[in-house]
Formats: sequence, C-alpha cells, structure tokens
Amino acid sequence: MKKIILSVAVLVALLSTNKSFGQTTGTANLNITLSSVLSLTVSQPASLNVNFNDVTKYTNGIVADADDHLTVVSSSGYTIKAISGAITGPSSLTAASVKITTSIGTSNLGNTTGLASGYVTDLVLPAVGGTALAVVTAPNTSWLGVNSSNKFKVSYNIGSGSQYVNKAYGANVIPVIYTITQP
Repeated sequence: MKKIILSVAVLVALLSTNKSFGQTTGTANLNITLSSVLSLTVSQPASLNVNFNDVTKYTNGIVADADDHLTVVSSSGYTIKAISGAITGPSSLTAASVKITTSIGTSNLGNTTGLASGYVTDLVLPAVGGTALAVVTAPNTSWLGVNSSNKFKVSYNIGSGSQYVNKAYGANVIPVIYTITQP
C-alpha cells in the first residue's frame, strides 16, 4: 500500500512540476492592396426625346432636364468630359446646337466637398473629332461614409436662338459621349 501511495505521490509531483508551455503569441500579416475605383453611369433617362412642334420651341429651343443623369463612383478626384458622337438624321444638326449645364442631383448622398466650382453652365457641346470638355470637375472622392456615389443633374439646352429653323424635318440623334478620368 505504501508503494501505491508513494507511486501516486511521485506521479502527482512529476505532473505538476513538468509543465510544458507552447507559444503564447502569434502574428498574422494582412497584405492589403488598395486600387483605384472609377465608374460612370448615364441614366435617368439614357435617351431624351424632344419635339420641336411649335413656334416657341423653334425660337427659344428646348431645355431638357435630366436629374440624377450621371452617377459616379470614384476613390479619388475625377473629371467628367463630354463630346458629341456622330450625328444622324436628315436635318444636318450640329453639336454646337446643344449646350450643357451641370449641377448636383437631387438624390445625391455622396461627397460634395469642392464641387461648388466644378460645374459648367451653357457649355457648347464639342463636335465629334474635337476635344472633349470638362462638365464636372471633382477634387475629391465621391465617397461620403457608406454612400459611394455622386449623382449629377444635366440640363441640355437644345436648338436655342432659332438654330433649327429652315432645317429638314425628321428624327435626328445627337449622341453625347461622356468619359471620366482620375488625375
């Protein structure tokens, strides 16, 4: 019996004094690459239909407003430029018959810091083959907290100053091509 008690005592002593410890801390390296994010969407609507069907419209032109027409997501400052595409139709219309005015859209929740001077008023649309001109210049990201996009209103002043008088009748298309770049 003494041998059993002695054996148990030795076993308890060995177990309590021969503790082994493993590593108590560790490191994980998170390799993070941040890349530029940039997108432009034309919507609300993508096509605007206007009808020159009375004297006032032929004399004064038509202002077609498209609220929240351009949507931008950008991780840094950006510039939106516009230029005319190839004009089609029987009337021989010109890109210069369209003037663009931009402003912040009514449902915008994105960052507006620095945008106050980044809009245009009555910018004459450059002709295809020319140089695209800036219609929005933003010095900062579009992100504002969890809201990632800026939305812009575009007003198209079409055919003002009797520009469409004495033109052939029929349906015409003046494409407006928008591009976006980051500095």
